Amino acid sequence: MAGSPGSEETLASPRPALSTGRLGLYIFLASYAIVFATLVMVVMILRSNSLDWPPPGAPHLSLPVGLLVTCILLASSAVLYLADRARRRGNHPLFARGTYLTIALGLLFLAGQIMQFATSGMTIQSGIYGGVFFTLAGFHAAHIVVGLLLLTGMLNWARLPRPDPSQPRTREAPTAVVVWHFLGVMWLPLFVVLYLL
Repeated sequence: MAGSPGSEETLASPRPALSTGRLGLYIFLASYAIVFATLVMVVMILRSNSLDWPPPGAPHLSLPVGLLVTCILLASSAVLYLADRARRRGNHPLFARGTYLTIALGLLFLAGQIMQFATSGMTIQSGIYGGVFFTLAGFHAAHIVVGLLLLTGMLNWARLPRPDPSQPRTREAPTAVVVWHFLGVMWLPLFVVLYLL
């Protein structure tokens, strides 16, 4: 019966509204996605207007190193996904361990990028190819540093006392988690244009 007291319980509960802060985060990340996409399009235009790409005499980037750092970054995103699931279930020790492992993998990704910078034989003044490499990879690496700082801050936030320690703080993924996954996704087109084209 439509007016019976228990009928409201059988209706599906509405999804929680998107918070203003989360909407702002998505708009911010969308604007960064546009910047990343613009950089990739610039490289594609440069490549299409060049007879040879990379230009003759330009050092070649190490594809094995590129694949390795890509796998490390994707693995860090998978570990963080599992850590966030543990947080939502109230398993804060597993959440902390997963976040520490994500930070370690992020630092390993950065170390691989720095090694590539140091051993490629290129500088930002090495013509258009060097400028492209250092702009794309450097822009992404700078954001990885920001992501690592956010993850570290999230760990500190997770250590604060909760009224009920068995309950997660929120079901919503923390900002640091969303940003880290975003950086993992944004690396994939950069990897393609830097290492495969």
